Amino acid sequence: MILRQSLFALIAMTLVAPAYAQLTLPKQFSGLLQPAPATQAAAGEEASDGRAHAEALLAEARRQQQEQVHKDRGSAEEGLPTSERQRLLDRLVLFYSDRLKLFDELDTLQHSPPETANQRTLMAELAGPPPYSALRVDALRDEHDTLSAQLKSLTASVRALEAQQAGLVEARKRASEALRLAADRRNQTDKDRDKHELAALRLQEAEADVTANGLALDFMNLKLKKLQPLAEQMRRLLSRVLPEQKLAKDELEQQQARARGDLAKVSTEIDQLTAENNKLTVEHERLAKLLPGADPDGPIAYRMQVLAEQMETNRLRLMTLTWLHGLIQIASDAWRQRFVGYSSDDAAARQAVLVALKRTSEELTSRRDLFNELQNGARVAVRQQALRLDNPLLSSSARAQEAAILEALEKRVQAYERLEVAGSRLYRQLNRWLADFGFSGEAGDASNWKLGALQVKQVLKEVWDFEMFAVEDSTVVDGKTVTVAYGVTVGKSIGAIALYIVGYWLFSLLSARMQRLMVSRFDVDEQVAGVIRRWAMITLAIVLIIFILNLARIPLTVFAFMGGALAIGLGFGTQTIIKNVISGIIILFERKIRVGDIISLAGTTGYVTQVDLRASTVLGFDGIEALVPNSSLLENQVVNWTHSDARIRREIRVRIAYGSPVHGAADIILGCADDHGEVLRNPKPEVFLEDFGNNELLLVLLFWVELGPKLFGRRVDSDLRFAMEKRLGAAGIRIPFPQHDVHLDVSQPLPVRITPAPPATD
Repeated sequence: MILRQSLFALIAMTLVAPAYAQLTLPKQFSGLLQPAPATQAAAGEEASDGRAHAEALLAEARRQQQEQVHKDRGSAEEGLPTSERQRLLDRLVLFYSDRLKLFDELDTLQHSPPETANQRTLMAELAGPPPYSALRVDALRDEHDTLSAQLKSLTASVRALEAQQAGLVEARKRASEALRLAADRRNQTDKDRDKHELAALRLQEAEADVTANGLALDFMNLKLKKLQPLAEQMRRLLSRVLPEQKLAKDELEQQQARARGDLAKVSTEIDQLTAENNKLTVEHERLAKLLPGADPDGPIAYRMQVLAEQMETNRLRLMTLTWLHGLIQIASDAWRQRFVGYSSDDAAARQAVLVALKRTSEELTSRRDLFNELQNGARVAVRQQALRLDNPLLSSSARAQEAAILEALEKRVQAYERLEVAGSRLYRQLNRWLADFGFSGEAGDASNWKLGALQVKQVLKEVWDFEMFAVEDSTVVDGKTVTVAYGVTVGKSIGAIALYIVGYWLFSLLSARMQRLMVSRFDVDEQVAGVIRRWAMITLAIVLIIFILNLARIPLTVFAFMGGALAIGLGFGTQTIIKNVISGIIILFERKIRVGDIISLAGTTGYVTQVDLRASTVLGFDGIEALVPNSSLLENQVVNWTHSDARIRREIRVRIAYGSPVHGAADIILGCADDHGEVLRNPKPEVFLEDFGNNELLLVLLFWVELGPKLFGRRVDSDLRFAMEKRLGAAGIRIPFPQHDVHLDVSQPLPVRITPAPPATD
């Protein structure tokens, strides 16, 4: 309808407009139309009967046309006007004929209602009480959109006619001046009289243009005047019925049936096009075998070029038909979503419908640029091919070839246009439905934020429900094997992991409480309680995993496919870890090395602070912690200073000078040991005369201490040495230092030698 109105306006301005010269409107239209001032000036007479006057003008123009034809008989036999007068008369006959048609149009427009029969029926159906059929509301929307587009086109035509009026008035003024100049010389020669007649005809044509422009402008204004109230009435009716529309089940089935029919038609077209393309392919292959021996510019080469274009066209048409098939399926799904949105009272379901419709609309928007690009490219190819076809140097065969190629290119444009129409219609429907469900689509609207949140929620839900893989679980029921498929989704996996973390945390709290009770109430060794806790946690973790998998309906067979991979990994990648874990279990059960023991291993000496399943921690006497793999504790030699008894024997070596009272020195040294609080009384400390040295007598103090977290052996040794040095010094017992005796042989004279000094140097 928009196209028809636009064409009508164009025809009224270019062809029909000049036909209304020298006429005024009939009286029955004088109340509706206000002629423009130019139209009033162009009216040469008062017309009591416009139609009779127009018929008289037409008859007179036809009479003059026939007379002129007889004058120019030679050229008239060829069917072409031979003079300017004949061309003007031919145009006047056409204009006067169209003038009579315009009177019929005006009369029809005046006495006919502004709405069509379909519009009147729709408005009558929707004037009753709700609910209203969604299909009928959609039909009224289409009528309203068409009417709105028609009003926009009429408004643009009115502006164009108003802008054109000034130019037409100026053209009429120039024609009038030309007629006055010709009138001054019309009685001089026959040639001057002919010029005068032509000038009169041109002025008549110019006046007809001005009159026609005003008449066309009045016609457009009359139509606007009649259609604007109708558009406003439709708008008010739509605002009332839109909130009350419903989509019935039978209406949905009707749309689904229509979609199935469209899909069947498209599938049939695809099959037909495929068969046609196969035939073209066979012919192309047959001609390709003949081409090597044929003329490169001959008919075979031309035919192959045409076939190539036709095959490419069919390929593109198949592609557009496939896209069209997908659009029809999308439209069918959108209708189902719309039905759910109208029939469901669940807010979540309506939100899901809104998100689905919005997503479909965005997908169509993203494809629109691609469609436009393909369509524009096809149109450019058609224009270029049309230019090649207009080449006058083409032979008949080449022209036939170029015409066939042009036909193939035009089919591409038609295929793209068909796809564009289907996509635009679906896009318009989706936007309407989104507006019905509360989404306006305008920037800054609160519904945009709401819809964005719904889209994010929907995406997260899809990610949550995404099925990573599926497994089958077979069970035997009444002697029959029943196989049930289970899907493992992201949500199940995350839920199972979260539940495991919470359960493991609760079990760790309970196990820590249990360990404290075993130590405090049942006098269980702390290390044994720790071992029991660890094994309890391992057992509970395994039970918790099995329970969570059953609760999430994830069968254990889901891990069956990983058996081979795990076996290889256990055999190669994790052999060191497993060896340390097994070593840790052995150490925990054998209890050869326990927490608090002092051990020496590979140059590291210190306290064992922790024994875990994989590694043990040794705190050295220098305060540095060493992580020792449990396998090293079993494979290497370990010195455990406190394995069965925490008491160790230490010794301090003391040197005294020759001649000192040995027994007194021994008593002093022994007294220092007895006075120290960390030296054990049982076994008693003892002092031994170890050796006669070169410069001293060597005494050795042997004493026992009990190692513990607060005892540092070096501190005890230092304390005893301080005490010995003080007491031995007070008793006058000297601790010697290394001495050497020098003996001189005086039986012989000592030789004396004088050595000169070395010479001085610069």
